Amino acid sequence: MRSLFLVAALAAPLPVPEMTDLGQLRIDQVQYIETHNSYHLAPDPEVTVWLETAGFHDGSWSGPQLARAIGYSNLPLTTQLELGIRAFELDVNDDPTGTRFVRPGFIDHLHAAGLPQTIPWDPAGVLRKPGFKTIHKADYDPRSTCPLFADCLGEIARWSDAHPAHVPILLMLEVKRAAADRCPDLCADGWHRLEKELVGALGRNRILTPADAGTGWPTIDAARGKILIFLLDAEETARSYRDGQNRQPLLFTGARPGKGQPLPSVRPRWAILPRPDDPRIGTAIRQGMLAYTRADADTGQARADDPVPRDRAFASGAQIVSTDYPVPDRRLSNYAVRFADGRFVRCNPVTAAGRC
Repeated sequence: MRSLFLVAALAAPLPVPEMTDLGQLRIDQVQYIETHNSYHLAPDPEVTVWLETAGFHDGSWSGPQLARAIGYSNLPLTTQLELGIRAFELDVNDDPTGTRFVRPGFIDHLHAAGLPQTIPWDPAGVLRKPGFKTIHKADYDPRSTCPLFADCLGEIARWSDAHPAHVPILLMLEVKRAAADRCPDLCADGWHRLEKELVGALGRNRILTPADAGTGWPTIDAARGKILIFLLDAEETARSYRDGQNRQPLLFTGARPGKGQPLPSVRPRWAILPRPDDPRIGTAIRQGMLAYTRADADTGQARADDPVPRDRAFASGAQIVSTDYPVPDRRLSNYAVRFADGRFVRCNPVTAAGRC
């Protein structure tokens, strides 16, 4: 892990001053590069060996496919913020009793396969604390720069305190489903507890809610120092959120239409359209929505040094472009996702045409 951090740090662009030239643009007229699974660390080496050799499957994904897909690491959130990144994605795992991740599945898998566990799991016992956890997959991909969700939020809050004029930060949350015998999305009162944890770590005044935004999107200057929180999930989970709270929501819920399905007739605030060649991106941004898409997935583009999806995502006008590679992994290629001037936020050449 330390070696991966060193490789990434040496390849990283220098920190850039806070963007002052975007101030009169609305948020939907700006384009952000977001880190996918912003907390993620590649699995321990012996877990990779086990995935590649033990015949494990997760649904239709084979172990070797998984080992390839999750073989990337992100820098700590504070470092990403210092580099100029202003959009992040965090997974949310409900753990109200602090028992869910005491012994994640990979430990038993390694034991059964006769493989050593060379890196201790949670030696300080912090994961026994009740509360949400930021982990990808406990069975085979649990390593995180901030396994306690509150710690992830705390990093962002402390950096924001030190840089109060920052461009608004976009925070995507994806709810990871618990086992079927526990709870389908979040456990009882889970949405209330999630909002309480968000407010406790970030402060209500720092969060720009759907009600605060009004019917349109504020300008960058009007939203400086603020954080917008989005639910990066399918409609079923978004509906669960809307049904689970009877106050003004903190989170922006959006549309995630399946292949070939139209955007909803009732316009949501944003649309989740992972394929950068999806024509519905154009439809969404013309309707004043934010559009989320992906420049790369499962390490494929980095391994092939393939910039085509990245460049297509930039040209689409999608305001949020997600990547696993804000800096290149030189073991694979020179592939990276950042704008030509080294920034991670820029004037959107489609939605602010003529003003960039």
